[in-house]
Amino acid sequence: MCFDDFCYSLHAFEQVACSQCSETMEREILAIHKGENCPQRIVTCDFCEFPLPAVDLAEHQEVCGNRTELCHLCNRYIRLRERYNHESRCTGVPENTVGSSRNVRAAESDQGAHRRPAPPPPNEFYRKRFLLTIAITGIAVLLGSLFFPRKTETSQVH
Repeated sequence: MCFDDFCYSLHAFEQVACSQCSETMEREILAIHKGENCPQRIVTCDFCEFPLPAVDLAEHQEVCGNRTELCHLCNRYIRLRERYNHESRCTGVPENTVGSSRNVRAAESDQGAHRRPAPPPPNEFYRKRFLLTIAITGIAVLLGSLFFPRKTETSQVH
């Protein structure tokens, strides 16, 4: 092991491969690459906090950000990508100035158009959503246990 400047410069500029993406670079910048630039580093979605590789983040957030949640102040469905802006300007009063598909359907039904079945009450919707979430989680756990079984200790001598 050497501690002089020459030896340090040899090791600092040595080419190494990133263990996550296999890109080669100088050893000196490897830590920065892994933390900030590596396309395979794990990042979390801004909307659902799901961990995934950085290279997949934009596509995931495009879909995830288009999901909607009900604003309990104004009773409008808001896209997750617009939620923070909406929360800062929401007055808590239902907005009827903007024509929505609900208003159009109501006008059509007044004119004798075929009526669609009424949506389930909000509590029923959340109950069904909750049950679906539990079912999906159970399936994921089952598949995980099948594909990734626990490793048992093999320290016993036969």
